[in-house]
Amino acid sequence: MKKNGYQILLPVTVMIWGSLYVAGRAVMEHMPALFLLFLRFSVSAVLLLGLAGAKKIEKIRREDRWEMFLVGFLGYFLSNAALLLGIQYSNASFASLINAMSPIFISIFAVLLLGEKMDKRDIISLLIAVAGAVIIIGNPGDSYSVFGILSSIVSLIVWSYTMIHIKKLTAKYDPVMVTGCGMGIAAVLSLPASLLYMKVSGEAVEMRTDLILPVLYICVICTAVSHVMWNYALKRTDATKCAAYYPIQPLTSMVLGILLLHEHISMNFILGAVLVLAAMAIHASPGHRFSPGS
Repeated sequence: MKKNGYQILLPVTVMIWGSLYVAGRAVMEHMPALFLLFLRFSVSAVLLLGLAGAKKIEKIRREDRWEMFLVGFLGYFLSNAALLLGIQYSNASFASLINAMSPIFISIFAVLLLGEKMDKRDIISLLIAVAGAVIIIGNPGDSYSVFGILSSIVSLIVWSYTMIHIKKLTAKYDPVMVTGCGMGIAAVLSLPASLLYMKVSGEAVEMRTDLILPVLYICVICTAVSHVMWNYALKRTDATKCAAYYPIQPLTSMVLGILLLHEHISMNFILGAVLVLAAMAIHASPGHRFSPGS
């Protein structure tokens, strides 16, 4: 892939993640969210580790296995479980609003822990994009608890911090191996968590043939393929530049909600979309890259 191929991978990846919200709505009406989390990670791990084995990709060495465990535990399992709890005990809009802050926290960790630098154009485009995402999401309402707020914040911080470890691992190993191992760890952790949740809540999995395609889409495209693409981009470019594309996610979910679920288009959506697209144009435009101190 060309050196700047990440500029194609990243928007496609976050658009796929945006579609997850629409596909997930249909599926989670018939199965608990934590069980879907287990399905996502187990199917993805089998596919990616099978591919890694077929291609004889180098395995994670002993000295890096603890960092690999942190990625699987913190990044894939804990952050996603906390996000689901944040949605359950607050609401989807509030959780999305917190999640829209991811680019800021990813950039902060990348600057502090990886020594990356952000030029003036990166900072401006990042702030405009985050503002656009917040406007798109709109008023999160008041149906949330302290636990829901804390869960959403934990998800945000843990996911942003884990990007640093993924960045370090993908500098040494193929993203297919890193993603497959991380999701394998998360699958092992998600199974008992989902079984415990179903036992406590009384919820059960409803098997339906019409769920096969959306579940496969969530497991294969929204999880395995998209995360490999994201990790490949992390391998090729700075985490701060990857973070700049994150606000496309709520934009995509809103567009699909309007097209597929016939949701209402609002002025918030139009204004937020304009800001996000403007930020992406600023970020991708050619020109001199100033350092923050220039």
